Amino acid sequence: MQKSTNKQTTWFWKRVLFTSVPLIVLFAAFAVWAFTQAPRNPIAVLAAAVSAFLFALLGIRFIPQWMAAWSKKPWLPVRVEEGKRSARKQRMHPIVQLLFYLALFRLLLFVLAYAFSLVKQEYTGGLLDSLNIWNQLGTDSQHYLNIAQNGYVNMGDDRLLIVFFPLYPYLVRAVHFIIDNYLVSGLIVSNLCWVFAAYLLYELALLDTDRKGALRALKYLCILPASFLFSAPMSDSLFLLLSVASVYAVRKNNYPVAGIVGFLAAFTRMPGILLFAPACFELVGTIIRERPQQSGDKRWRLRMTDNALSLLFIPAGFLLYLYVNYRVTGNATMFLTYQSEQWHQQLGWFFGTMATVVNNATGSFSDNIQMLWGLWIPNIVYLFAALGIVIVAQNKLRASNVAYFIAYYAVCMGATWLLSSPRYLTAAYPLALALGAITEKKAVDRAATAVCITLFILYLIAYVNQWYVY
Repeated sequence: MQKSTNKQTTWFWKRVLFTSVPLIVLFAAFAVWAFTQAPRNPIAVLAAAVSAFLFALLGIRFIPQWMAAWSKKPWLPVRVEEGKRSARKQRMHPIVQLLFYLALFRLLLFVLAYAFSLVKQEYTGGLLDSLNIWNQLGTDSQHYLNIAQNGYVNMGDDRLLIVFFPLYPYLVRAVHFIIDNYLVSGLIVSNLCWVFAAYLLYELALLDTDRKGALRALKYLCILPASFLFSAPMSDSLFLLLSVASVYAVRKNNYPVAGIVGFLAAFTRMPGILLFAPACFELVGTIIRERPQQSGDKRWRLRMTDNALSLLFIPAGFLLYLYVNYRVTGNATMFLTYQSEQWHQQLGWFFGTMATVVNNATGSFSDNIQMLWGLWIPNIVYLFAALGIVIVAQNKLRASNVAYFIAYYAVCMGATWLLSSPRYLTAAYPLALALGAITEKKAVDRAATAVCITLFILYLIAYVNQWYVY
């Protein structure tokens, strides 16, 4: 009895410590920001405070998840019946059939975009001519295709393109050897990556939920309002594929593959480094659970050491990108200078980003209707909705997925001049898993589906009409 009481007391104080320290840091950071950098717009400051509160709530609820995941008892998903995790074992959704439907969905998306382009300014071109919809002026698509065609340079305006990571344009260039059109090559790479990423997300969801739950997660990945941007020649679909593949490999205890795929993700986009978080989270949990029985086994210790070393490949992908910077510009961190000087991008606080977006939406930028409804409003909706959705679904998600979302949101939404939060958050795989988890009731699922499809269509129309959708 005394031993049990001591364990409960230790657990209580650990939870207090792990909760209070991050909260103090967050509160101090918000206070410093509020007194030194906050805009004079009370609505913007209030929005920043709400986002900080929601993030703190997510973190507070994560602490017991974290401690349970690193305990000797394995984590079990909520309301998952054994024997229903693998749809392939039930022969209900063979890979070929599912991939076919995913590919068909992307084809229908192209047809839908073409239909909207017919309405726009009485467009009369053919279906193939409308592919330029996906390569609009001012978007990252043009930059990636420029790199694919010309590579990195250290002169003129194109020298600034070093801020875009290399793997995606390199793949587009490789496909271009077969198909003599850079735009088409980019579209092929993006859409193929998305199809396989969506399928792998389905398989990842099956590890923690039943077939219906996995299909719901897959559905929401398809109909999230900004998910059509996965079809554009940008790196998001490749990043999603590599992210989900790396995490799936970790869940299958294949850490060497997870490390290599994570390396490629970090060579595709900077947030690829954050895959180190869920991978380490799972590895530490495995070691804690298996150590009492396996600590004397040299082969087990060697395997755990190999797994840990394999994960070092993930940040190595970013180091390779730094080397590319050095070879092109002579400065390994030149991309940071260009991001700051040309794109006004620096690492800041996510609540500061929220304040900036809301301030622009309620200030002088609000006079531009296309910018208001194409840029600021979607950013605000995504910034709030993503936090809310994950908070509601938190107890139904694996702790490592929550850890990844927390890290991803804090880092990626902390850009000081963020214009693409819908696109970036859609590429965060836990968001689709969370939506699949909280829509078990048919009424909730129908309502969420209707909302997502409506916003999807409206956002696509804004994109086709060249509003400020990035």
